[in-house]
Amino acid sequence: MRVLISGASGFIGKSLTARLLERGDEVVHLVRREPESDSEAIQIRWDTTDPDSVNVDDLGAVDAVFNFSGATVAKRWTRNYLDVISSSRIITTKTLVEIIRRMEAPPNVLITASGVAFYGDRDDEQLTEQSERGEGILADIAVPWEAATASAEEFGVRTATARFGMVFAADDGPLPVLARPFRTGLGGRLGNGRQWTPWIHIDDAISALIFVAENESLNGPINVVSPGVVRNSEISQAIADALHKPCFGWMPAIIAKFVIGNYIQELAIDSKFVIPEKLLQASFEFKYRDLRACLEHELSTN
Repeated sequence: MRVLISGASGFIGKSLTARLLERGDEVVHLVRREPESDSEAIQIRWDTTDPDSVNVDDLGAVDAVFNFSGATVAKRWTRNYLDVISSSRIITTKTLVEIIRRMEAPPNVLITASGVAFYGDRDDEQLTEQSERGEGILADIAVPWEAATASAEEFGVRTATARFGMVFAADDGPLPVLARPFRTGLGGRLGNGRQWTPWIHIDDAISALIFVAENESLNGPINVVSPGVVRNSEISQAIADALHKPCFGWMPAIIAKFVIGNYIQELAIDSKFVIPEKLLQASFEFKYRDLRACLEHELSTN
């Protein structure tokens, strides 16, 4: 395939780029900085607020577009920073959709990242792609963000939204942060530990994205999570066991929000029992269904 990626410098974007290049696909990055001449991917500079900043002829014929643009949510939230989180997703997505609209031959599919925070704090309720939105700041942002792709369907582009859980890899994403206190022997559960925490191994996350791109029956929201959803206390114990460290600590939610940041409530303390129903129905094969196998693989040698 020839694939266009925005937000390619992030955790998911870098991992997807590496897999596509390994497969022999051609990758084009939309970048906000001066393009690098030694990049394996083709780089085209753009302004995320201005569709006129890109000459669509330079993009060529594209089969799939992946949109991962957006400021990190794992940073203390202020009113101003929440505006940055929102605009870096919604405005950027609208710009990208307009660029796609101007292509002589539009791509087959547009896949945009989102997150399971869409569902809010739902205790033990089983959540699928059919479940309605929940309450929360990130849910408030996710609704217009996901809706920003809708107009692409009007000119024949299949659209999908990848709602990610925690994506686990040894050297990036949330796992190094979660593992840090355990390495010093001070690790333990977060909050009461009973909250359901959707997760997925990075290899499965990237495979799922490519699977969605190539499977024409998949559209709309897609839960990109492992079917082996677990509680926070299970994640904590599995991290400790993989590192051969104790797991006796406990960080109450109110302290976690003060020490780590107020964002931790919606990312890791709220309970979301999310099931990847669409991927399972489409017979997607998960490499890592078992959390312990995932963490042993990532942490035992790192």
